[in-house]
Amino acid sequence: MSGASLDEGGRGAGGPADAGSGFRPELEGLRAVAVGLVLLYHANVPKLHGGYVGVDVFFVLSGFLITGLIVRELRSTGRIDLPAFYARRARRLLPAAAVAILGTLLLSAILLPPLRLPDVTADAAAASLYVSNLRFAAQATDYLASDLAPSPLLHFWSLGVEEQFYLFWPALLLVVAGAGRRIRTGGEAARKRRLVVAVGVVVIGSFAASLVLTSAAQPWAFFSLPTRAWELGLGALLALESARLAGLPGAVGGALVAIGLGLVVAAGFVLQQSTPFPGTAALLPTVGAGLVIAGGAAGARTWPARLLAVGPMRFLGRISYSLYLWHWPILVLPAAAVDGDLPLVARLGLAGVSVLVAIASQRWIEDPIRHGRFVGRRTGRSLVLALTTSVVVALVAVSVGAAANASLPATVARASDDPNALPPDPFASGPAATGSPGSTGSSAGGSASPGSSGPVRPATPGGPVPANLTPSLAQVRTDAPILYADGCHVDQATTSPKDCVFGDTSSATTVVLFGDSHAAQWFPALDRLATIEHWKLIPLTKSACTPASVAVWNPTFEREYAECDAWREAVFARLATIHPTLVIMAMSRTYTLVDGASTATVAQRPDAWNAGIATSLARLATLSGQVVLMGDTPRSKFDPPVCLSKHLDDVLACATPSATAIVPSRLAADAGLAASAGATFIDPTAWVCPTEPCPVVIGSYLVFRDSHHLTVAFSTALARRLLAALPVLPGSGG
Repeated sequence: MSGASLDEGGRGAGGPADAGSGFRPELEGLRAVAVGLVLLYHANVPKLHGGYVGVDVFFVLSGFLITGLIVRELRSTGRIDLPAFYARRARRLLPAAAVAILGTLLLSAILLPPLRLPDVTADAAAASLYVSNLRFAAQATDYLASDLAPSPLLHFWSLGVEEQFYLFWPALLLVVAGAGRRIRTGGEAARKRRLVVAVGVVVIGSFAASLVLTSAAQPWAFFSLPTRAWELGLGALLALESARLAGLPGAVGGALVAIGLGLVVAAGFVLQQSTPFPGTAALLPTVGAGLVIAGGAAGARTWPARLLAVGPMRFLGRISYSLYLWHWPILVLPAAAVDGDLPLVARLGLAGVSVLVAIASQRWIEDPIRHGRFVGRRTGRSLVLALTTSVVVALVAVSVGAAANASLPATVARASDDPNALPPDPFASGPAATGSPGSTGSSAGGSASPGSSGPVRPATPGGPVPANLTPSLAQVRTDAPILYADGCHVDQATTSPKDCVFGDTSSATTVVLFGDSHAAQWFPALDRLATIEHWKLIPLTKSACTPASVAVWNPTFEREYAECDAWREAVFARLATIHPTLVIMAMSRTYTLVDGASTATVAQRPDAWNAGIATSLARLATLSGQVVLMGDTPRSKFDPPVCLSKHLDDVLACATPSATAIVPSRLAADAGLAASAGATFIDPTAWVCPTEPCPVVIGSYLVFRDSHHLTVAFSTALARRLLAALPVLPGSGG
């Protein structure tokens, strides 16, 4: 989102007479188009799937306007007053942003469940220091954090990109221009050439990095300055060439404005959420914005330029900064409060509210402080107040986060668990104690196929969250198998399995855990069993990568998951050298399959999915003494820890009906595939959903750390049942 001012004194960069002497009303209108695209896209207006490109338009505008200001200062003084530049940026951007951050914190504290608040406060601290783009990029590539609900401060990522750009850009231009003496006749042309070459190098290098990272690590391509700098640089090149552009014939300028505006609007409708972005797709809105800027420099008064310059468009452009700051939390927080999607009429109503809030912000916060009516315009004072404000907002955010954590139930000490013994069965008493421990497993070559309607389950008991809940709500966000911390569970970009061994490393009985994060969730139970039974345990797991031999789509990279295919083949090669006693294959069943240019869910293409499982099971049968296929665990329709933090007195409020949590047909198909391959099938449904509705707390254990992964404590507690369901292994025990 562009915070660059259109006038900084009433004028924009570039114009028919000079690079700065002409006011550019059509650029205010272009800002209105950009913020309108973003606002309607975030309001989820049908068909506008690419409205996110409004941010790219703002980037081009920012590069154009800021570079124009810098070049004018260089031309008139021969130098750049960096402190004054940063002071102007601070007065322009920081006050409205600080108020928006604090307002969002207040609304979040009122509307969000307590467990959501620490994440939001961390986002607020990052936003106040203009590094939230880095935080969100890291979260998007962190598989454990990728399922978090959208932050009400997510939109601050673009301000982070711009502030980081502002930090280095004037200094770069200062160095390249060789400033320090006034520009004289004959020297200006050479200086301009140096600037054009330098900016061109930045644009080319940044665009190349964007292309590479859009395929290799899309979140970093989307959120980081090095891969977005080319968009700002494109605007900078236009500012440097504004005098030449001013000489274009009016008809040509008018055509450029019309074509550019058409490209920007078309991008909003043509691009999709699934489009790999930024990459080459970002050329559509950025080139469009550049054409509008270039065409308008000629002073064309054709109908497209006049349309952009009408009063309502210019007004929306003037409030676009505040509107961008406020629209996202106003749209997101009410939906989070009701824990569901709002109807279109409600979303449009909230969009209207955000316009009213933006008008107030622009009138009573932006303009007075920007023009020095509250704090003056002295450089030193502005910089001190800017630094103080950023630090104070960050400290307030951290304090609110600490208070939110303190409001969660405290951890109650419990008897220490003996790592050399099987943990107590969590179903030792009460209505959850149904069936024998091994009732959900089958012998090799057989299956325990679930019925179409499933077993009759006793009612799930209600009541408050146990005082000795394990893990506690305050701890659950960091609750993950040790595989993640020690790097044994590989990330999405890695294509080679790690050399990790647990349990009895000298044992002749080798057990391999093979699969994705739904395999890794069973590691705590297997790790305990490996210690007790004297197995050598080798985990071969990778985030979002199915062990089934089928191509899948990666939503993080927004493309086919080639790294998964490479890693899977590397695992099979590793198994050929290990010759394990047992391989346990486990995985999620919610992948999107890729078949050429088309994609389909597992439910849509069960034939392709079943063929992939069958292929992997057949390959494993030739590489391992015995093979186990684990059925997938039930899923919660909520984020259970977050839900429980909101319903501390009623655990039933967070339970999920078994009809929603379980897919009996999928379990039946898996059981049949295992039987055909001579493998053992283990269905964990009765362990995770022993009662109706499927509970999120069993005994004192918190079952889920998110909507579909078991907690470490609960997984470990299932070790006894898992052992009974596994085939008997030679040489184990002792």
